[in-house]
Amino acid sequence: MQQESEYARTTSVSLPMSSATPLAYVMVDRLARKHDIRALAIKGPVLAELGLRPRKVSSDADILVEPGRIAELCAVLEAKGWKDREVRFSPSILDPHSRTLIHPEWPCDIDVHSYFPGFFGSPEDVFESLWAGRTRVRMANMDVQTPSRVANGVVALLHLKRNSPDSNDNSYHRALMEALVESDGPGQRAELEYLARAGRFRRILEPELRSLGLEGSFDDVSDRDMARWEINRTTHAEATTGSWLYAIRTASGWSKMTVFVKAVYPSSAELRKDPGMEESGVLRLMGVRTKRLVHGVRTLPSAVVSLFRNWRQ
Repeated sequence: MQQESEYARTTSVSLPMSSATPLAYVMVDRLARKHDIRALAIKGPVLAELGLRPRKVSSDADILVEPGRIAELCAVLEAKGWKDREVRFSPSILDPHSRTLIHPEWPCDIDVHSYFPGFFGSPEDVFESLWAGRTRVRMANMDVQTPSRVANGVVALLHLKRNSPDSNDNSYHRALMEALVESDGPGQRAELEYLARAGRFRRILEPELRSLGLEGSFDDVSDRDMARWEINRTTHAEATTGSWLYAIRTASGWSKMTVFVKAVYPSSAELRKDPGMEESGVLRLMGVRTKRLVHGVRTLPSAVVSLFRNWRQ
């Protein structure tokens, strides 16, 4: 018996990704409730459960936590063996909004969001509106809390818009809009109006909201915030080139030079944070720096055009 218990304590089951991600959603939901932290499952398999996207395997569990409590929830997960993924620093055009946690025995990540980009209302108002309309979806044969179907649709649309300069031509965008149009009605439009007032995303999603029957003013995002959104959206394909340009442009005084040096010549310690780079020697690091410079030069013209075109608006 003693031998069996020792074996049980020292072995673990290798989880396939298809099982790990739903289980991660369930685990976070249960831990959040236990510690009286309000948290909502978003994106990924949640959308499939709500009929907003086809079923497919997701590699991370996305959680939106009530404002001011992200550190608390992450501490709870850290006590269970989860830790922040260490990644090379890259400036952000939009405000930092999430922490990615990893675990040595789990193949999936957990992304904990303090707010979701595209919502320009206060994080408190946004979360309260999403929490008020929350529902439940089934994950790994357990219920987890999530925003309403239409609210999840808004989150999915904002995610698409943020990461793609041509999201309207995306097949997923078309399928998502078809699913929302099919369920169109006074109830859905009323909820969209309510969410849009709190979330201030009408300007970002104007074509989609008009298709879903919303009318009135769509001027709810400031020109400066809209410029940041557009710069981020249109330089996404250039990876970090656009974000470094933005960081240099917004830096003050001599700090511009400091940011420029970090962009052109990242330290060896930073480069070794990339996957598989931990033990890299001088020659490999030199090769990575050269590759970064070549990519930066190639993508620089389009990133510059996007930055200055949107900055003037």
